[in-house]
Amino acid sequence: MNSKLSLIVLLLVLGCQTPKDEKLEEPFSNFLEYGEHSVGFQTLFKSDLSRENVPYSDWSGKLYPQNAQSEGRNLPIHIWYPASEKSKLLPYRHFVNLITKQTEEEFKKESDSLAKRIFTYQVNQLKGDHSFTTDQLDTLLTLKTNTSLNTNPVHQKFPLVIFPNGTSPAIQSVMCEYLASHGYIVAALALKGEFAHVVDISTKGLEVAVDDLEFALQQVLELPNVDRTQIALMANAIQSSFCVGLASRNKKIKALISLEGGFLTQFEQTILNRTSFYEPQNITIPILAIYAPHPVVSPHHISHLKHSDRYFAHFPEMSEFHFLNYGVFEEYVPNIIGKPKGNTKIGFKTASELSLLFLNATLKGKPKMLNQFYSKKIQENYEKAIDTLFKMDGIPPPPNMAVLKNLFISNGIEVIDSIYQSQIFQGNSTPFPMSFYNDFKNWLAWKKDPEYTNRLRLYEMAVESYPKSALNNYRLAFYLSKNNLDKASLEHYQKARQLLDKDSTLNHLQKADLTNAIVKALE
Repeated sequence: MNSKLSLIVLLLVLGCQTPKDEKLEEPFSNFLEYGEHSVGFQTLFKSDLSRENVPYSDWSGKLYPQNAQSEGRNLPIHIWYPASEKSKLLPYRHFVNLITKQTEEEFKKESDSLAKRIFTYQVNQLKGDHSFTTDQLDTLLTLKTNTSLNTNPVHQKFPLVIFPNGTSPAIQSVMCEYLASHGYIVAALALKGEFAHVVDISTKGLEVAVDDLEFALQQVLELPNVDRTQIALMANAIQSSFCVGLASRNKKIKALISLEGGFLTQFEQTILNRTSFYEPQNITIPILAIYAPHPVVSPHHISHLKHSDRYFAHFPEMSEFHFLNYGVFEEYVPNIIGKPKGNTKIGFKTASELSLLFLNATLKGKPKMLNQFYSKKIQENYEKAIDTLFKMDGIPPPPNMAVLKNLFISNGIEVIDSIYQSQIFQGNSTPFPMSFYNDFKNWLAWKKDPEYTNRLRLYEMAVESYPKSALNNYRLAFYLSKNNLDKASLEHYQKARQLLDKDSTLNHLQKADLTNAIVKALE
């Protein structure tokens, strides 16, 4: 080889080498064990045309003028998915910029000043002071994620996980891309309130948020690579209660992860129970409840969900919002939302891996590893993060109202009684909800119970399950009298009168009406 050719070869070789001081691009979340798939990301700027749009607002209630008009309620949906190619990784800035962009026109504008102000405001609110600096914000904004924009998806069906959060997609992005790398399509969105961007913490607010979730579900199910039969919900704080609300009225949902807080509190259980569609027997899906030390959060508050297999894991050195991106940001901005109780990096990694195990078991038919996880002593590599791990088994639910009506037509009240007794035997002291007895009673009243015997047996069950209900005792007394059982009827009329002031299920008007009815019956 002549000297000129040798020089050309040498230059080519050197040109292909990476300088020693130039590091390969890596995501800031590279401590997680990502799956076999590269991760793509896209935003669907969707609008629910059946409802009016609401203005953007911050947590304090301050409203911001809308930069773009919309014919409907703007609900951008942010999607992480298994990609068939690798591409340039997105900076975290991309996700922060999206928290205030509600339309594609807004997103095309270069300015992200409002998004940065909102992000900074929320960090300071969580921390309780105003110490989050511009330099710290810039540190986060330039971090590389594990996600590429609009890359080609893998051409196969994947289970769907919907993960709402009010600061979507900036606050749950790490968990979303982690799950996507393991073969899930993860959709995030910011649920909104009735009149403004921030959700309303009330029964009405829950119902509005559930409507948002159903709209998003409909939109995402139209994607060609989504497995429409395998859908899970995952959320943190009150967003988990919104997800439970959807699961209670939509049987397409197959699993639920509560990532700390939310419906494991009595306050949010009260909100749920005030809706017309939330009934404990409607919750029949597996639930993973990850929780941390908090005075009002307890597994006890979902012990009544007897038809659901409930998996619990207690993280003693974590707090509510460290299960979101803040747990990872702690490595880059120490004490970002206050001094942590422990190593949030280990806690976040453990929660991510447990969530993946749960989803693999419930959506991909791979229960072995999850069962092993819960059947043995806490494994050594998790004992630094979890101190309590247990499972509460569910029992099969009774048939739904349509099936029960059909069974009655074929076999009479005896079959309803048989199902009731079977549930009692399995340890369910309230086989049917209170609303069932009223609705079934009304259905029987139309030419299905001329002798009042069926409704008599129905309310014997009702009083047995809910003995402190004044209304149930009154109705039992009424049907006893219709069957000429006057002595027993008198006892239950009197019992109903005694319970009136103690029955918290009745409002003021209902108590007044029931009082008049009891007095009239006794006369």
